[in-house]
Amino acid sequence: MTDPLIKRSGIQEEEDLTTLKFPRDLKDAKFLLNSEVAILLEHRKGISESEGTEFPQTFHKTLAYAEKFSRYKNKTSIKQVRTALSKQNLEEFEIASLANLCPEISDEAKSLIPSLKKMEDDELQAILDELSNLRKFN
Repeated sequence: MTDPLIKRSGIQEEEDLTTLKFPRDLKDAKFLLNSEVAILLEHRKGISESEGTEFPQTFHKTLAYAEKFSRYKNKTSIKQVRTALSKQNLEEFEIASLANLCPEISDEAKSLIPSLKKMEDDELQAILDELSNLRKFN
């Protein structure tokens, strides 16, 4: 499934999630788990509140969203998930997507994350089972 051509700075770039081809500005991006975003925003909020800084409504809405959809509630859990998934032959985008979406079966994972279609079902299911176990003990 190829996304439409996107025009940026006069140059057209083709994006394709099945091959993990991202625009140039995302090439070296670090994809975050919702839980990591929540921790970062909460930290920023704490620092700024002590300085008396007010945040716009969008900041608070983003923080609420990240907290609502955080699957892992502490830094230790996040580190365990990242470590477990990093041992697999997964790209950064796939790691964050699996951890955020938490699919239960390989077919679901492949539907949500097209680049995973390259993996065997058994191999992917083992990864999903490990992720599920980590969530249970979170």
